[in-house]
Amino acid sequence: MPNFSLPSWLDVRAIEEALSCAVAPDAARLKGILDKSRALRPLTLAETATLMRVTSPDGLLAIMHAADEVKQRVYGDRIVLSAPLHLTNHCGSECLYCANRKGNDMVQRKYMTSPEISEAGRKLIRQGHKRVFLVTGQLPNADVEYLAEAVSILYTLYEGDGEIRRVNVNVGPLAADQYDILRSVDVGSVLLYQDTYHPEHYQAVHKAGPKANYERRINAADEALRAGMGDVGLGLLLGLAPWQFDVLALSLHAAHLASVYGTGGHTVSMHRMRPAPGGLAQAPFPVSDQDFLRCVAITRLAIPYTGIILSSREPSGLWRDGCGVGCSQLLTGSVANPYEDWSPLPGPGGVPFPIGENCHVDDVVSFLLEEARHLPSFCTACPRLGRSGVEFLSMVRESGMKGQCGPNSIASFLEFLLNYATPATRRLGEALIEEKLAAMPEPDKGAAVRLLQKVRAGRVDEFI
Repeated sequence: MPNFSLPSWLDVRAIEEALSCAVAPDAARLKGILDKSRALRPLTLAETATLMRVTSPDGLLAIMHAADEVKQRVYGDRIVLSAPLHLTNHCGSECLYCANRKGNDMVQRKYMTSPEISEAGRKLIRQGHKRVFLVTGQLPNADVEYLAEAVSILYTLYEGDGEIRRVNVNVGPLAADQYDILRSVDVGSVLLYQDTYHPEHYQAVHKAGPKANYERRINAADEALRAGMGDVGLGLLLGLAPWQFDVLALSLHAAHLASVYGTGGHTVSMHRMRPAPGGLAQAPFPVSDQDFLRCVAITRLAIPYTGIILSSREPSGLWRDGCGVGCSQLLTGSVANPYEDWSPLPGPGGVPFPIGENCHVDDVVSFLLEEARHLPSFCTACPRLGRSGVEFLSMVRESGMKGQCGPNSIASFLEFLLNYATPATRRLGEALIEEKLAAMPEPDKGAAVRLLQKVRAGRVDEFI
């Protein structure tokens, strides 16, 4: 048993009872649960656990289709694109699954310097990115000033008409005055990933350092919201514990935040643990491709209003299927390459930092256009207008976001096509824009046409 106090909202017994009592639903029961999700009503623990018991091909397909319907109703068919930017792999924690863990001697340690941050940001801008997620290890001494400097640098960069318009940060738990520093440089969401909510399995892989403090970690989102941060992002590293437990605990966490602060997890990042140099060779509880998609879909149904973030680093290109079962955001395109000059590399054969992916943002856009028929979005209208927290969630609940997301996303996408896309991607994109315009309700279509006219005339950062 854990030697620390669990927050009152994390009812481990209720989760275990829901999982033990749940049985595969008949067709009528499954339809009732899915219809409740389609009505954008959060599911109970028992209902969510029941979805986890579905194994028939027809039942699984119904879950996937319902998750896509819910995502379409809340956010439309656009997929928001952002880029991760790894500032440092220095870390004070010993997390057995992570290449950045403090005791790992197989990796090159690096703090990106101010000129390197600037050059990396410019390379991302030259790809067309507007939104950046800053990624670090669990920084020694919680070096918030370093993070704040990086954010400030990124906001001052311009390449032609391109710029970074939103910076979110992946951090560990901070004190109130440290959140004040992040707020002073206009940080967007603070991403506070629990990775696994299961107390015993958490302790099994987090052996030392700041992240080993389960109690502080699980209360971090509360502390951030109390300190005045507008949005927090939650996250799972699937495979550290049974995925069923973690998805149910995640739903409780989101419900708690919504009840107390009027806003739940603004986003939920969902990634699978995979082998890393100097880390675990295999996840303690491996998650199959099919179960990964079930996690995404069931999370969308259980927490209908959250933004679900996947990464194009997901092996086997599984993120592609995730775009059709509830995903609303993709992390991609960090290898333009911001890190190409870093050397030498220590360890057997050399292990670079960070361990990159091979997916360029233009490739992702091309897939979304040609195969998925989703609208790639680089929109930053909400942060530009100061929408966050309670205001943002209220608009989403009233389905107001879909009406604005459509025109704004099309405008941001045309800006990408005109300035950054390859000729083939631009042709595909122009065709999809016409297709999406034809399907829009008249008021939305009129707003979109006006925005597109401004972008074609050379304007940037246009939104309603």
